[in-house]
Amino acid sequence: MIRALGLHPYSRLGAMEALEGARILERRLNVVANDMANVDTIGFKSQHVTFHEYFLSQVDKTKRTAKGEFEWTDFSQGSLEHTGNPLDFAITGKGFFAVKTPAGICYTRAGNFTLNAQDQLVTQQGYPVLGRGGVPIVLRDTTGKGIWLSGDGRLYVDGEPVDSFKIVTFNNPNGLSRIGDNLFMQTPSSGPPKEASKAGVRQGYIEDSNVNPVTTMVNLIEIYRGYEAEQKTLRTVDQLNTQAARDIGRLRG
Repeated sequence: MIRALGLHPYSRLGAMEALEGARILERRLNVVANDMANVDTIGFKSQHVTFHEYFLSQVDKTKRTAKGEFEWTDFSQGSLEHTGNPLDFAITGKGFFAVKTPAGICYTRAGNFTLNAQDQLVTQQGYPVLGRGGVPIVLRDTTGKGIWLSGDGRLYVDGEPVDSFKIVTFNNPNGLSRIGDNLFMQTPSSGPPKEASKAGVRQGYIEDSNVNPVTTMVNLIEIYRGYEAEQKTLRTVDQLNTQAARDIGRLRG
């Protein structure tokens, strides 16, 4: 929230409006720059910042408009890229892979997995991927028959079913907390995980980032121009204040 202590309803109002606009632009810049940096990150979901205006009470009981912002994630499906790697998996529809991390169980759309020394299916950071029973998936191929995913979602090794992915969704995915490494964590706002019954999994595919590089570049240009406009406003307000101080000085003289 924006604090209004000591703010007069009329003096320096233009400067306050410009500063609030610049603050929101700065936050948008951080989000858009992060999107651009992850345009090639597997399973990455783009972020957006929108703002709204509300009335802010001042010390003299009057009110003025102020700006607040809301950050949200676009969870739309990214395009699927065929790799042919049997350890690459992509979710189709709404849902997340569940993985075990030192911080607890987290969730991701990035399915470019590998095997560790214990033959556990793990993320690129080494976090075990959880099966339907909530334990790490173990894929130990002892005969060379390979690892494959059936149409009903079961994982087979050496021709025998071993496990299924724990694919979950949330009532409010935008309530999830981003914690880095393309991972999300449950919060009270997201609600608890539940089975993603309508989601599917495809083997030998990865889900690309859903960031649109052209749109992101346009947003960067728009933010740059917005900064220029806010800086111009601040310079104009400063010039007016300087002129007013000189005029008052002449009147008193």
